[in-house]
Amino acid sequence: MRLINPTKKYEHDRMVVNAILAIGVLLTVLFLSAPLAMANSSISVKVVDDSGPVGGASVATLSKGVSVTATTGSDGYATFDLSAGEEYTFTVWKDGYAKKSVRAKVGVDNNVTISLDRLYGLSGIIVDASTGQPVKDASITITDKVTGEYYTGSSDSGGVFTIMVPDGYYSVLVRANGYKTISRDNSGAGYHVLDNSLYIGYLPVPMLSSDTGNPEGVSLYCDFPGKSVKPNETVTFDVKITNDGVVDRTYTLTVKEAPKNWDVKFYTGSDIINRVFVERGGSKTFQVKATPRDAGVITIMAASGADSCSLQLFVDTGGADYKLELSCSDNLTLEAGASKTLEVLVRNNGSGRLTSVGVDVEDVPDSLTVEPPTRIEALGPGETHRFNLRIQAKPDAAQETSTLNLRATSTETKTGQKTVEISITKSNTWIGVGLGIAVLAMLAFGLIVWKYGRR
Repeated sequence: MRLINPTKKYEHDRMVVNAILAIGVLLTVLFLSAPLAMANSSISVKVVDDSGPVGGASVATLSKGVSVTATTGSDGYATFDLSAGEEYTFTVWKDGYAKKSVRAKVGVDNNVTISLDRLYGLSGIIVDASTGQPVKDASITITDKVTGEYYTGSSDSGGVFTIMVPDGYYSVLVRANGYKTISRDNSGAGYHVLDNSLYIGYLPVPMLSSDTGNPEGVSLYCDFPGKSVKPNETVTFDVKITNDGVVDRTYTLTVKEAPKNWDVKFYTGSDIINRVFVERGGSKTFQVKATPRDAGVITIMAASGADSCSLQLFVDTGGADYKLELSCSDNLTLEAGASKTLEVLVRNNGSGRLTSVGVDVEDVPDSLTVEPPTRIEALGPGETHRFNLRIQAKPDAAQETSTLNLRATSTETKTGQKTVEISITKSNTWIGVGLGIAVLAMLAFGLIVWKYGRR
């Protein structure tokens, strides 16, 4: 019979035990260091406008409490090296554009596109309502009537102000030392900035103790400033002109802006007019008639010296009907504590222009937080807009399936309710790591007991 050297067998068994323990330690180190192996990742931010890439734009984000800024190249790209798996807010700005911010998760959203809105000048002249002289250093606040965003500036020595704003409908608030605060918003319709700068004329401000002159100025008002007619069909607007001052005035009526060949005229009864006399504190009504070829905007003005006011009238053609359509994924899976972006497409399937379009979120469950997207000013017939809905599962959320109810809405109409299923899961990564380490430790311990317990 062959005899086995006990010393050699002991050495062999010890080597086996040491090898198993070494493998256990190595696997533990590998699992623990896995997140660190992906500590850094690149993310590219592309900045564009309606014409293509935007070079020379500044892009900034906050990384570990430190601001990091990059400048886009001619291709519109800026690249950052940031912690993988973390969410960052990227803010973009450049002269001539509105500042914009988006959120992205490094390692998930490796390429982010930010579309900038161009800025246009909304300008006017602030004058003393009594003397017609320019008012210097008046504070101007311009507010978007749809989104509530506001922009500020001041008048120069000539009373002139120019404030850069994106496309939208705006109201204007004027404050000046020694004068009453006034607000103008084109008789409720808002001053419409669309792809061009807009001059709104003279804005008279009354002195706080003024007893002479025309302190409040002229105003124009229309109950229904937007109408729908068929092409080449005459449309009529009833416009009320009010003289809130303390002197009688004769106002000249002019068409400041209108589409070509619309044949816009002012009427009282069957008479064509170009002036209207209004006693102090009084009002009169006249008609604006036009024959539109297609949809467009008419801007009229009433003026007497430095006292003036403008009004915009809107025309849709084709007998507009209003229809919205919402589409998105039926389901979404989230890990507890994680967030994702749900892309929601909203389309105008009608023939009329829709205003203040957005996505409303109804009945949000307690396990989720939802960041609703910003509403857009308008959506033309046949146009589609993509809204990004940020959804996060709370860290303490249970593993379950919840529902979100979405609805696209506008000032004119809304869609039916769309239900999205949200499945919340719990991560099993570290459970698997712990079980693996425990199994290895038990195997090593069992082998030691089996080997040395027999001695």
